Amino acid sequence: MDPDASDEMTDHLVDFFDQIASVYDDWAGGQHGRVAARLVELAAPKKGEHVLDVATGTGLVAHLVATKISPGSVIGIDLSDRMLSIARSKKVKNTQFVGMAAERLVFRPETFDLVTMGEALAYLSDPNDALAEAHRVLRAGGRLAVSCQRRSLSTRAQDLFFQGLAPLARRHYLSLPRYSSERARFGEPDVLPQLLGSAGFDVTRITEMVTGGRTQNAHEWTDLMAGAGPLPHTLIRSRGPRYRTELESEVESAMASLGDPDDAFRYHHSYVIAVARKR
Repeated sequence: MDPDASDEMTDHLVDFFDQIASVYDDWAGGQHGRVAARLVELAAPKKGEHVLDVATGTGLVAHLVATKISPGSVIGIDLSDRMLSIARSKKVKNTQFVGMAAERLVFRPETFDLVTMGEALAYLSDPNDALAEAHRVLRAGGRLAVSCQRRSLSTRAQDLFFQGLAPLARRHYLSLPRYSSERARFGEPDVLPQLLGSAGFDVTRITEMVTGGRTQNAHEWTDLMAGAGPLPHTLIRSRGPRYRTELESEVESAMASLGDPDDAFRYHHSYVIAVARKR
């Protein structure tokens, strides 16, 4: 990706996270909080450690870590001002939240005992640079804990919905920046360890977590999917009421085409969580 396109994509993502910041913690019944808790459980932060939480968002991971490492400290970094504002509002004493890119950390080498990246890797401007920076700021033997969505385990309803987004955008003359499709595989159990290994980490533990549910109708479905990423959010939230009605009608038809009523409006969100040690 050329620098201009990368900057455009970063701006698009920051705008998306700014817009959903107020509802992020409650989305899909608090799903992000459950993933954060599992990530922290596997990372096993210890008292007195110093931790960096990359793409901290509203601080879900950082605040959980902070309670376990006191008198240690955790620094959360993010590019979304609104996310950071929410993280700071929780006022946990051994936390600090700073606007910073994962690919350009200002910290000295071997500063931290643990780096966490909760649901972040596929959204970063340059995941390889971000992993290299995490490696640089970790102490010898330090740990990296990462969670990534495993998109291949989406339901038939999700697959059908997301397959229709790009044609829908073109039909409404929306040209939106997008990362390459290879990022959709970051959360696969055979891909994530390779990424971490190439960055100088040895995976010590890997597990999977599946959450999900079912909405009752097309209106609830589109509300839910608006929080699933920048493309659906832009398509659902940026258009007028008439467009929303048309979209919901198309969603109803798409769900009916699945045949089995139990498949309609059903969603899975699966995550691979890995803990790795710096070589």
